[in-house]
Amino acid sequence: MSLMPHILALLRSPKFIVGELVGLALFGAVGAARENWHVFKTPGFTALAALMAASLSLVVGEQFRRLRAGWTRPLAESSFQSAPFRAEFERPATFSRPEKKIWSERRLGLAGSFVFHSGLLLLILAGMLRALFAADAMTDVLENETLAPQASAWGGQFPGVAARPFALDREMTLREVKAARYAGGDLQSLSLRIGVDGADREICVNQELRLGGNRIFSAREFGPAVLVESLHAGNTTRCAVLLAENGAGNYEGELALANNLRAHFRSYVDRNGTRPGIVELRVMRGHALLAVESMPAGASLALPDDVKITLQGLPFWARLHGSRDAALWLAYLGMLLTMTGAAMMFCLVKLDFCVVVTPLGKREKVFVALKPQRFAPLFQERFEKLICEFGGNHSIAGILQQPVGRFPLSLGERAGVRADVPPPIHPSSILHSLSSSPARTASWLLFAACLALTSGCDRRVSTTQARQLVERYNQVVSEAYRRGDIRLVDPVVGPNEGKKLTGLIGVRLDMGITLDSKLLSLEVVSTEQVKNELRVRTKERWSYRDLKIGTGAQVGQASQDTYEMTYFFTNVAKAWLVDEIKFATPPQVGRTNTPWVADRASLHGTDKPEAKP
Repeated sequence: MSLMPHILALLRSPKFIVGELVGLALFGAVGAARENWHVFKTPGFTALAALMAASLSLVVGEQFRRLRAGWTRPLAESSFQSAPFRAEFERPATFSRPEKKIWSERRLGLAGSFVFHSGLLLLILAGMLRALFAADAMTDVLENETLAPQASAWGGQFPGVAARPFALDREMTLREVKAARYAGGDLQSLSLRIGVDGADREICVNQELRLGGNRIFSAREFGPAVLVESLHAGNTTRCAVLLAENGAGNYEGELALANNLRAHFRSYVDRNGTRPGIVELRVMRGHALLAVESMPAGASLALPDDVKITLQGLPFWARLHGSRDAALWLAYLGMLLTMTGAAMMFCLVKLDFCVVVTPLGKREKVFVALKPQRFAPLFQERFEKLICEFGGNHSIAGILQQPVGRFPLSLGERAGVRADVPPPIHPSSILHSLSSSPARTASWLLFAACLALTSGCDRRVSTTQARQLVERYNQVVSEAYRRGDIRLVDPVVGPNEGKKLTGLIGVRLDMGITLDSKLLSLEVVSTEQVKNELRVRTKERWSYRDLKIGTGAQVGQASQDTYEMTYFFTNVAKAWLVDEIKFATPPQVGRTNTPWVADRASLHGTDKPEAKP
């Protein structure tokens, strides 16, 4: 017994089609959640696309057979006995013999479903071919850097299941990066001048540069780079540190040096995209700050343990994406057919008309019918106009020639006219019609799930989220104290708390010390939220020590303190920022004297209490 009929029945099964749609939705959800759309190049997605293509092929074949049968099927008077719009009436005789006229309008609407499903099939085939043979790549390029025509020139490769890695067929050089920002800090424009084959070309974000069968795109990521030369024990190392945006035109990056040293770089790019002339450098060893310098290109800095770094340059860098996809034209064609088919289904509805005049001596009986292909209730007014036009022009030819106009006479006002019209549209009938197709059922289920997720997204902050907010604040602020870098706290504090921390960290730098703090334990006692304000009460244990800038030597006593704190958060632009912190109870401080009040009493404008025995 052949298995083919069973396989075809399975591919056309409504449950199987719904399963395919759910699988596609799951792939989309995974790609969106992880922000990694390369899941669409995995063998699993390729197999799913092949199954969907097989199911759609059967659907398209069935749609074509229906289209051919509907297009060639002749209309007869008997076809209108079940028409949703019918009217019969008598009038004085105008014809000596029977007259009949049957015609159709908007026959092209029959092809809407076939065109729509054909477009879907092409889209699925394009997706399958892309998953198999397309290749994408990404790399970060410095100004005046040349990319070799090799796959190794691209740092990130994302080939399809059966595709070779992406590579250009010629050299390409990034000549210049130009950028501008809005007053609020968002990127306004970014353009790259690229040299290819001895000529310069310019591309912007969302534009492409075609090189043979390859396409090159500019991403939104860019920034200044620091070309660093480090010298240690006679060994020279050269590298480029790409600074990433950290908001408000600030760009940051870091580099591991010899002897456990770590260099933190920061630079600023103004609204006009002016290249920075200097870079701010902080050198750390562990939690100790060893140096803080503002250095121009060409400057050098000697560090402990015979380490020396030199800034060779500050060029811009930009991120490029490369793509090779031979099925792209198929995807564009599929999208065009899908939109065209959807427009045809909703805007071109085939209408069949029938007018029959039967002489009855001095009178005659007239039968008028209208049979829409779908959406019958929408054509009630059209049927009324047809009756009015026929009543005012006693000839069948007049029905076709009379321009459609507004007539005061309605079906109910014309004496002797008996008409059958469908009832008004009811929402339940719409839902029933939409749920009649498995694909539509799956679409409604997915839509309902998305709606439920959206409506169910509670803006209330849970205890776990509150703990994460407090932990993030403490991590960022602790690092700002270690580096003596107040700008690190910008993403987590509001103006009030930011102003307070600016003064505290600045005073420590003036004294030549930094604070090394470590959170030992954290317990969220309670949370209270009113609209955009959040209060979080915690119990915390901390360890503190002061370190001298330049050597990292401990200054004064170390301390372990216990606090009960209340954090006051404010929601600003969908981000929870700390606006104020207060002690909920008097703190317990371990050390009795400090070169500068290092415990949390200094953080919150509270006098340092006496240490408890």
